[in-house]
Amino acid sequence: MIHKIQYFEAEQLPQDVFLQDVVNKFLAEKGENIIAVHPVMGKSLLVHYKE
Repeated sequence: MIHKIQYFEAEQLPQDVFLQDVVNKFLAEKGENIIAVHPVMGKSLLVHYKE
């Protein structure tokens, strides 16, 4: 099992794409492997997961 971190930033997304939608899709793909989701400053998130 490897602990990984995925970084999501709203400013890096296209104009019509919402951060919440991208993160929800990622969480659905990883399922039970999600360890934690942490907000970072205003418009960024870190997702800790295992593979």
